[in-house]
Amino acid sequence: MSNPILYGFTKKDLEYTIELVVKRLRKTELVNNTILDTEEDRLTQKEAAKFLGKSEQCLIQWRKKHLIPFYKIAGSVFYSKKELLDCARKNPKLVTPVRK
Repeated sequence: MSNPILYGFTKKDLEYTIELVVKRLRKTELVNNTILDTEEDRLTQKEAAKFLGKSEQCLIQWRKKHLIPFYKIAGSVFYSKKELLDCARKNPKLVTPVRK
């Protein structure tokens, strides 16, 4: 394994590289601190559909219409239970009441 030679880069190249690293770290920090803060808040598409009393296809349509908040991480779609509840409170027509 060879070691990279840092003195071969210009100051501008190093600044650009550092900016990229900092941006990636900030993205990771945002994901870890806000979106996936607790395992209980994160729902898969199937779980979110059951939680709202709707089909997965319905959730996909809502997602495409930007009616509900969602996150895409590494190609997988996730929902925040808290954000879905907030959305349902603001738009009660979206959700079906659960009957026992």
